[in-house]
Amino acid sequence: MHRHAHGFTLPELLITLGILTLLTSVGVPGTVQFIDNQQLVTTSNQLVADLVLARSESIKRRQPVLVDNGDGNWQSGWQVYVDLNNNGLFDEGEPILRQAHSLPRNVIAKGNTPVRRYIRYTPSGSSHLIGGAFQAGTLFICHASGKYAVRQLVLSATGRVRKHKDPPASC
Repeated sequence: MHRHAHGFTLPELLITLGILTLLTSVGVPGTVQFIDNQQLVTTSNQLVADLVLARSESIKRRQPVLVDNGDGNWQSGWQVYVDLNNNGLFDEGEPILRQAHSLPRNVIAKGNTPVRRYIRYTPSGSSHLIGGAFQAGTLFICHASGKYAVRQLVLSATGRVRKHKDPPASC
């Protein structure tokens, strides 16, 4: 009776390991880039969705609604709430419509001066500062490495938000 061995020969094993190494060296960096880029896209989409929610709720409720980061740092998260007493601050008893937690550590989100701390929608659907002046500005969302396209969320005085993508840069 002739028996056949059921295993790998050394050349077969070395070829398999070589192919596996090659695929890993090509695939892992691509996966890391994909994840980093998706974090930027997700943050941008989440913030746009919260701005759209705030605008529609302010119209529906006939009350000012704020998207507020509380401390001037969008990276620490934000909350969407109805500002019942129109003071621009979150007070006990004011309904929270949505809350976003802190961003991944490699995602940077900053706003220029008019939108550094909050975006406030009025019952007309337009954006206004607490003092009554119209509010327009830009939120920048970028990766800490500066290797990926910078996302801009541009807020017009009418309260509408548009997305814009710039070439890779740091914030």
